[in-house]
Amino acid sequence: MSQAASNRTIPKSIFDRLGNLRRKLTGWMLVQGLSRWFLILLAILAVDMVLDRFFKMDFSQRLIMLLVMAVAAALFFFWRVFKPLQNRPTDDALLYQIEQKNKSLDEGLISSVQLAREKDFESVGVSEQLAEATIKEGVRRAESVDFTEVLNQDQYKSNLVLMIASLVAFGLLGIGVAKTDFLRTWFNRNVMLLDDQWPQGTYLAIDGVKDGTLTIPRGADHRQFVIVSDESTNANVSVSLEIDNTGGRTFQTMKQTGKEDGRQHSFVFHNVSSTFRFRASGGDDVTEWVDVELVEPPAITNLELNANLPAYAQTDPLPLVGGGPHPVLQGSQLTINADANKKLSAAILRSGETEFPLTVAADGESFSGSVGDSNQPLMGGQYEFVLTDAGGLNNSRRTKFTITIRDDGPPKVRANLMGISGLIAPRAMLPVDFEAVDQYGLIQLQFNANWKDAEAEQATARNFEIANLADRKDPSPWKQAAQVSVLDVMPLDLKPGTSFRLAVAATDNHPEPPGVGYSQEFLLRVVTEDELRADLLRREEEQRKAFEQAYERQLELTGELEMVAVAGVADRQTEDQYHAMRDQELISLVRDQKGIGTSIDRVASRFEEFLVEIKNNRLEEAENAIAPGRPSIEERYIGKIIDPIRKLDQELISIATRYLDKCRRNERDQGALQTAVDETLLVQREILTEMKKILVAMNDSKSFQDFLNALLEIKSMEGAIKTEVEKKMQPKNIFDDEPKGIFDDEK
Repeated sequence: MSQAASNRTIPKSIFDRLGNLRRKLTGWMLVQGLSRWFLILLAILAVDMVLDRFFKMDFSQRLIMLLVMAVAAALFFFWRVFKPLQNRPTDDALLYQIEQKNKSLDEGLISSVQLAREKDFESVGVSEQLAEATIKEGVRRAESVDFTEVLNQDQYKSNLVLMIASLVAFGLLGIGVAKTDFLRTWFNRNVMLLDDQWPQGTYLAIDGVKDGTLTIPRGADHRQFVIVSDESTNANVSVSLEIDNTGGRTFQTMKQTGKEDGRQHSFVFHNVSSTFRFRASGGDDVTEWVDVELVEPPAITNLELNANLPAYAQTDPLPLVGGGPHPVLQGSQLTINADANKKLSAAILRSGETEFPLTVAADGESFSGSVGDSNQPLMGGQYEFVLTDAGGLNNSRRTKFTITIRDDGPPKVRANLMGISGLIAPRAMLPVDFEAVDQYGLIQLQFNANWKDAEAEQATARNFEIANLADRKDPSPWKQAAQVSVLDVMPLDLKPGTSFRLAVAATDNHPEPPGVGYSQEFLLRVVTEDELRADLLRREEEQRKAFEQAYERQLELTGELEMVAVAGVADRQTEDQYHAMRDQELISLVRDQKGIGTSIDRVASRFEEFLVEIKNNRLEEAENAIAPGRPSIEERYIGKIIDPIRKLDQELISIATRYLDKCRRNERDQGALQTAVDETLLVQREILTEMKKILVAMNDSKSFQDFLNALLEIKSMEGAIKTEVEKKMQPKNIFDDEPKGIFDDEK
């Protein structure tokens, strides 16, 4: 039977008294539940306070603990307060408790209530008058009993005292939160979830953290610093990092850097490619967890680096590709245009301690600038770009390049004297074949000469201009000059015995000072024409002897070929050994025949040089004056010596060489070999005939030159005697020996 149904049948006096008991019971249960619940809350808060004070929970742990406390408080409230109030005892249970407490009722109260619920007494075998009497008797007895005595008043008082004490404790806790640092720190950390710190001897600060997050460039090495703050009373502590990632948690000991009075500690995260979190611990401090966030660092995607050379160079900008080192001309300017992979807030070019701010475009994705001007010239060294994105992150991989400053070197000059030996006549012409090269431009070419004779105290120096390129109408620089120029020394009136030095000088277009490059210096000695002719005759005789040696070698070569052709197999010599030996001899003959051609060609070249030297020293002019009807030196040298030697080398010696090679190829066929040998010998004999003719021409030339030299010497002696005679016959001035200044008109 439900409680509502039973209430309608219970006598009103009993029902009212049961209602009063039920209200008392509710209060009793509420006091008991709340007192227990308050105690549990105090215990939970105490546990949380102890855990956070001694283990210094981080934010997530404190948040979890707060949720656990709230859930635990709710569960205990449901279990200790709400559930007991929902499960209150029925009227019958209360009546039973009243009967148990009051034995004098003798179950009359329960009987009267049960009879009052019956409607049909006959069905249960009870008379209606008897039931009414029983009910009245039970009500009468119940009126003499206090129903509330069934409640445990002592327990109620204890629970009430306990609840009041708990409320007082909560009040004191609130006062403590407002008045004491300890409870305020706990309340702020664990209830308000703020970042207040417990009083401690060591305070750690993680560098670079912003709002609990550390931003690191993806793929870079990151050096993390943790500093023991100045307010720490215990600063000499070991600091470690607790790292939490997908692979679990690890602990790494940090190293002291020696900075910040030893309070700075560092650790390097290598090649960071995934997110993680970490916190630092040292002494009695444990920091909050720091979440590592990876971002793409700023980087250069396209770089155009150009060196603008000084104006005098007149060249286009020089692209610089790669890291160098790039040699750059002194006075150049460096221009920079680059694109970045993300928006930038700043870009700097750094070299050592010097920084050059660059201009970031409006869209932030490119930058430009220049380095080097009249106020701050471009310097050599290593340069690197420092980029900063909108979030303040710098580039992890620095783009670097190296510049080396080079000076504008002087022009390079190469020169050769043509047809001139170490001796020159006073009337000589000096042909010089030269080439001058400068990277940026030439403006002047000249001969630098200096000479000193035996009587002079100081050398004479003069410059003879070859070309002045600065006055050209063409504005483009002349970077190379190659030509043959002649310096005529006859106007210098050089005396025999003079030491003459000559070099070619080239001046470049460098503004101040210009660069000057010199060729090698040629040292010449001025001699008389007779001395030069004698020297030429000596050198001609050397070449005649060299040609004569070639003639003798040709004679030997012809005889050796005849011997090779008729030689037979020697004793104790096999057929193969015989043929191998003869083949080697023929190879040697071919080589010797070529050598003869080379040696006589060298003689012809030397005679050509003699001819040029004779012309450059103007020696043939005097010879033509003495023997005008005779062949000139050029006719004798070219017609009798040089051309015959060239023809001999190119025709007969070349044919003889081919025939000797034919002999070698037919070495094993005696008949063919003999035919080839006969052909070769015929040509070689003709070579000897022609060589003999050339030798005769050389001897005739020498004899004629000796004759001319003698005539020239006689003529020179005659001129000297005539000059001396004329000098002696000249009347002497009677006043030559008078002292100066004896006449009034003398000034």
